[in-house]
Amino acid sequence: MKFYFRTLGCKMNWLDTARLSAALHEAGHTIVREEEEAEYVVVNTCTVTGEADRKSRQTVNAAGKLQKQVAVIGCGPKVEHEKWQQQANDSLVFSHEHALLDHFGIDSEKLPFPLNSRTRLPLAIQHGCDNACSFCITRVARGRHESVNSSEIVEQFKQAEQLGIREIILTGINLAAWGSSDSRRASESRLPVLLEKILNETSMPRIRFSSLGPEYLNNDFFDLFSESRLCDYLHLSVQSGSQTVLERMRRGHGVDEIHYIAEAARKVRPDVALACDMIVGFPGETQQEFAETMVLSQTVGFAKMHVFPFSPRSGTAAAEAAGQLDNTLKKERSSALRQLARSMRKVFIDSQMGKRHEVLVESSGTGLTGNYIRLHVDAKEGDIRSTVVDETTLAERY
Repeated sequence: MKFYFRTLGCKMNWLDTARLSAALHEAGHTIVREEEEAEYVVVNTCTVTGEADRKSRQTVNAAGKLQKQVAVIGCGPKVEHEKWQQQANDSLVFSHEHALLDHFGIDSEKLPFPLNSRTRLPLAIQHGCDNACSFCITRVARGRHESVNSSEIVEQFKQAEQLGIREIILTGINLAAWGSSDSRRASESRLPVLLEKILNETSMPRIRFSSLGPEYLNNDFFDLFSESRLCDYLHLSVQSGSQTVLERMRRGHGVDEIHYIAEAARKVRPDVALACDMIVGFPGETQQEFAETMVLSQTVGFAKMHVFPFSPRSGTAAAEAAGQLDNTLKKERSSALRQLARSMRKVFIDSQMGKRHEVLVESSGTGLTGNYIRLHVDAKEGDIRSTVVDETTLAERY
């Protein structure tokens, strides 16, 4: 049979899609690039916000209009399986990815390596979350925090090396909580211990981090961060630059942690790129609180920002909170912060002009520096080349 995947949401969803694709392919099925060629369209849903849930349902409906058999997986049916079954009654709805494989007679306990790239590969080191952020339903969708065994992680690194992978992207729902008994106990994080083991026991040229919780990054982490094989790019799950908003979000960190990370990271890696996620228009957000987010962003000098207007997700405390903001105001504030983000991106790239960086070449003939600038490189896929950042090599807009 022929399968086509539509994937929404975070890197963990994309990794789940890669695992399923690899398993279906190994079982003799075909993963097609064009939806029209497929017999089955698999929609991997996201439900982290009300808007994400709406887009997921819209995607399922659009796939159904193509008169294909639609299979629904991901966080949507994990949280509201019965509701999805009722609303997508012509689709196959699975509450877990393994259930889809079981449906097609594939052993879900022995999944092949998810090789979806010749150069870069996400690798999950952690699953689930115990935190109680007032806007988030991820802990319902993904379950409790659990760390992958360090020996298993190292073995997957070695397997990736044998397959020619040159960069591993460490991924998880709350990956910086690795090693803790509960993701709410930031002091128990053992991520530096894992990193030291990986660095000592593997030769992977580049190791990159996906989104990191600020509360878990401590002196032990930055003692290791000087290691050049660790990409000098930190994407932080900040969410707001206002201390009072962070408290209403129940984030588990404050603005002081962000300032500490910026100072500590730049002390050991001066060209580090700091990126972040920000939610704008959280319930009760005043003009002063929004201004605090603007000030923090500019003071830190984020090199890249993902800005989201608050979208209430039913089943969360924030969805029922007083002080819901008008959509027009949320859009205005989002636009202002995105404009600032674009200007800071330009400042960061300008600061790198004339500097030489190692670039991992991808199939497009472009590649990323360690600090996440995309450049044109005259080399073959999989090569790591030293390249100067200038107007001729820059392959992105800001």
